[in-house]
Amino acid sequence: MSAAVFNASVIVTEQMERLMCVAAQEVTYRAITACALEYNFNAEEALRFLRLDTIKVSRSKTEKAVKSKVVSAKSSFALPYNGECNDALCHGLRQNNGLYTQCQTVRKGDNMFCKSCQSSADKNDGIPEYGTIEQRKAVGIFEYVDPKGRKPSAYVKIMKKLKLTEEQVIEEAGKLNIIIDANHFVEEETKRGRPKAEKEPKEAKGAKGRPKKTKKVLEIEGEEEDLFASLVASANSTEEEEVEEEVVVKPVKKGKSDEERIQKEQEKEAKEAKLAAEKAEKALKKQQEEEAKVLKKQQEEEAKAAKEAQRLKEKEEKEAAKAAKTKKQVVSTSEVVEEEEQQPDVVKKIEIDGKKYLKSKNTGIIYDYKEYIQNGEQVVVGKWNETKNKIDFTVVDEESEEEYDE
Repeated sequence: MSAAVFNASVIVTEQMERLMCVAAQEVTYRAITACALEYNFNAEEALRFLRLDTIKVSRSKTEKAVKSKVVSAKSSFALPYNGECNDALCHGLRQNNGLYTQCQTVRKGDNMFCKSCQSSADKNDGIPEYGTIEQRKAVGIFEYVDPKGRKPSAYVKIMKKLKLTEEQVIEEAGKLNIIIDANHFVEEETKRGRPKAEKEPKEAKGAKGRPKKTKKVLEIEGEEEDLFASLVASANSTEEEEVEEEVVVKPVKKGKSDEERIQKEQEKEAKEAKLAAEKAEKALKKQQEEEAKVLKKQQEEEAKAAKEAQRLKEKEEKEAAKAAKTKKQVVSTSEVVEEEEQQPDVVKKIEIDGKKYLKSKNTGIIYDYKEYIQNGEQVVVGKWNETKNKIDFTVVDEESEEEYDE
C-alpha cells in the first residue's frame, strides 16, 4: 500500500485573502505601536519603513490560474495617495481635487494608458498632463511635482472643504482596503523634517506590458510566529510563477470622468451651502431690521405719549392758573361793585335848556330830576360830556321825549 500523502495546501477565497492582509497589517500595526511605547521610537516612521500597504497574498502556479473579475468599489469622496498602484488600471494620474491619484479606468491589452490619458500623453511628449503612477511612486508621498511644476494639495484642505473628519476618512478607506498615511491628517507646517521615502527605480519610457513586481515578505519579531505572516512567507517561498489578478472596475459611462463629476458635485454642494448660508444671513438681517423697526416705533410712541402727557399737564396748569386769576378778578370786581353799591351816589341839580336834571359827581350819569322827586326812581337819561360840556342823551322813545318837553 502506498502511503497516503497529506496535502497541506490551503485554498482561500479572494475575500479571505483581503481579510488576511488587513489582519496582518492590523497585528503589525499594534505590535509596532507597542514596541514604540516600550523602546521609545517613532511608530509612524517604522510603519512607513515597513510599507504595510504593499503586503499581498500570492498564489502558486499549482493552482489553476483564474482571472477573477473584481469590481473595485468607488469611494464616496476623494481619498489621498498612499503609495498604492494597481497595474490593471491606467498608469496615468488624475488631478482628483489636486490629490494626483491613479486613473481608475481599466487599461486594455498592453496599453499603459486609457483613451483619455493616452490622448493627453500624445500632446505632452508621451506623458499625460499630470504624470504617471510610476513617477508618483518614484518619490515620497508628499514630494511629487507634476510635469508642469504643480504639487498635490494637502489632504487636510480637502477634508475642510468637504467637512470630513479623520474617522470618516479612515472608515471609508477601510472599505477599500486602504491604509491612510497618518501624515495626511497633519497640517502642512507640522510636516517639516519628515524624511523622504526611498525612491524606486523609474520604469523606462515606452516599455509595454505589466512591470515585474518584487516579492515582499512581512516578518514580525517575537517568540511566537504570526499565523498570517507564516502564510505569506509560505506562499512566497515557492519558486513557482506568481499568478496575477486582474482587477476590473465598473465601466465608466461616456461623458465626464469621475473626477470631474465628483468635482462638479462638490462645487454644487458648496454653492448650495453658500446659498443656504446667505439665505439664513438675509433672514436674520431682515428679522433684526423688523425688530429694530418695532423697537423704534415703540420708542417714538412712548416719546409721543410722554410729550402729550406733558402738554396736557402744562395746559391744565395754565387753565388752573387762569381760572384762579379770573376768580380773583371776579372776586375783586364784585368787591368793588359791592363797595360802590354800598356807597351813595352824590348828584348835583343842573338845568339845561330850561329843564332840570341830576348829575352824578362820580360817574357823570344824568338822571331824570322829575322822576326822582315825584317817584324816587333813578331814571338814566344820558351822560355828561366833559369835552362838549353838554349831555349825551340816551336814545328814548316818543313818550319819554314828550315828558321832557313838558
